[in-house]
Amino acid sequence: MGEPLARAPGSARMAVGMTNGAQDGGTTGTTRVYLTGGLRVVGPGGSLDGAELPGPQARVALVALVLERAPMSFDRLADLLWDGAPPTKWKGALAAVVSKVRAGLASTGLDGSRVLASNAGAYAVHLPGDAWVDVEDAIRRVDRAEAAVRRGDPERALPDAVVASAILRRPLLSGLWSEWIVDQRARLEAIHHRCLAVLAQGALDRGDPGMAAVQAQAMVDLDPLREVGHRLLAAAEVARGDRAAAVRALDRCRTVLADELGVRPSPETLALSDSLRS
Repeated sequence: MGEPLARAPGSARMAVGMTNGAQDGGTTGTTRVYLTGGLRVVGPGGSLDGAELPGPQARVALVALVLERAPMSFDRLADLLWDGAPPTKWKGALAAVVSKVRAGLASTGLDGSRVLASNAGAYAVHLPGDAWVDVEDAIRRVDRAEAAVRRGDPERALPDAVVASAILRRPLLSGLWSEWIVDQRARLEAIHHRCLAVLAQGALDRGDPGMAAVQAQAMVDLDPLREVGHRLLAAAEVARGDRAAAVRALDRCRTVLADELGVRPSPETLALSDSLRS
């Protein structure tokens, strides 16, 4: 069935959240799908761990179809599963992978053929209407948290941001490596970065610069090329009375942008740096 997906050459970066472990936000649905921190499907009649699906392609297929939530053509799915180099007889290999996923879903009490349906040369996942998916819930929560911050209500933003961070800090398809997986991890990291910004700003607004610094440092660790994390870290250091640490934070921002991209910080970052030195 073709070569398995390559193992990652290094460990994934993990950001610091405000809670440990996963939360599902009190979902009442009988079907729950956990894509991060280890693939797991909980259905009305049991549960399926990703490790129970034979082969990495089966795990990636289920994750991809749940994340996409739209029909995916046979050839695109095959290209995704074998990272651009599907086997010669890829149609039969793909059908075998899908059969394994359907059998796994059936073990949870779901109708595998209805949940993972085939139509007009494409596969699509159709979960029950009350199904809960961790990544989808996290994205909704980050959107709500940011909206609350824009309304000037950081306290309302905090619970959603905490739960979203607990979900998004966990790795997607840990131990597997392909172009599609890398792209999806980058997408989720960008959403997590937004979530951490809410947490950092919220901590500043609550007068907790120590926690703000923790969250801002997590932003910098997650993506050192995004300046907002450096600015929030500097603001947190100023709030706890350490202007020298704030200056160093912005100096590191200047250095990493120059080294990695050959550019200067934005006018906003430069203005903050100048104000701290004056």
